[in-house]
Amino acid sequence: MIQPDQFKMREGGLHTAILPFEPTVANHCLMLGGILRDAICHEAKLHDSAFDDAGFRNVMRAMTSGDVEVLFFAAAWDLCKPKIIGATINFRSLSMQRDGDDLIVKNGIYSEDVCILPSRMRGLVAELPEGNKFPSEGLGIHFIQESMRHFAQKGMRDGAIPAGQTFEFAPHNTKIVKIQEQLGASLGADSHSGLLRIAELTDTIRNKWTMPVEILGVPLPDGRIDPNNFIVRWRGASGRQKIDAGFTKGISTFKGSMVTQGQIISNGELPRPAMVESVMASILKAAEQEIRARRWGKLDSRLPKKRSPSIPLLGNKRQAYSALLAVQNDELFAPPISEGESAVFGAKPPPMHIHALNEPEILAGLRSLDVENRMLGSNAMQTASLDLEKSGASKGAVRPLKLIGSEAAHIPLFSLVA
Repeated sequence: MIQPDQFKMREGGLHTAILPFEPTVANHCLMLGGILRDAICHEAKLHDSAFDDAGFRNVMRAMTSGDVEVLFFAAAWDLCKPKIIGATINFRSLSMQRDGDDLIVKNGIYSEDVCILPSRMRGLVAELPEGNKFPSEGLGIHFIQESMRHFAQKGMRDGAIPAGQTFEFAPHNTKIVKIQEQLGASLGADSHSGLLRIAELTDTIRNKWTMPVEILGVPLPDGRIDPNNFIVRWRGASGRQKIDAGFTKGISTFKGSMVTQGQIISNGELPRPAMVESVMASILKAAEQEIRARRWGKLDSRLPKKRSPSIPLLGNKRQAYSALLAVQNDELFAPPISEGESAVFGAKPPPMHIHALNEPEILAGLRSLDVENRMLGSNAMQTASLDLEKSGASKGAVRPLKLIGSEAAHIPLFSLVA
């Protein structure tokens, strides 16, 4: 039950509230299941796609894992009869921005879904009291603003304050386009931006000349390495040319399968097109290796348990090394956990959705690597971002993150503890 003190009265007498999803609250899971099923069915129909029951169950599993930030939209004329009319589904992500000739990375949000369901709105319309009215600005922009205000004031589950939001949209969805334009979002257009999908790395990507890139871990507020985000960075020989790519573990609410969201940004100083292609291929190859190591292809991406080595304390060096080697052999030659996965090379990577916003040269380089458009049903999707600092939604500490070298993001093969 939603408590009355969680609501605020809006223009016209409508009460609204943002309600964070809590996996430990039983009725929250029931509410999430109902709203999510209705939302997926509605949007699948809107985008000429199909509802997948098995995928839906996978989505519900992921929602209770803690990696996903869900906010319910509640509304009521009578506080004794509140209604959940929509929800927003978000992942902890990165906000990548230009700062003069430099690039900075801050905490961010990737919004997978935002919906207000017509079927639930009809219930509110039917109960409209005489003399009351709906807010003049509409409920779509209101709930999106309230969602961003919630994250700005209370942060995400781990305490991070997001500086920016990334999302995709269908250019033909005029309602969403109008709302995002009102919020001041930067919406991609075909001439300079694109959202591309890579089911698996093409031969063109794999055969491109490899350039040196660096993989960087992202720190969480408590100091741990974020298991769901990392950066791949390229710098030109002179240091003036800079490209960063951020990768975020996510899940498709339509199919229930894992997907990696990638953002690519430059400082505007780019090499000739042929080299841009090689840099893009190198970033994607490095990202695939990191994704395999992190097991993002699994719904449960926690590393498999390893057998502890039994070291003979009174034995000689040869006996100790033999014990360690036996443990490593168990892992190296264990049968694959699932199709496309091995103990050596990690989990089969999920598809990548690559966002290139206002980066025409990078977009051209990606397209030359035989990368396809990201489609939802028969519709090509586009990328967009919202700067929460400039929009006034974010008031917290959103300083640039001090990224950590890749050596801190991985557990060593084995270690000796005295």
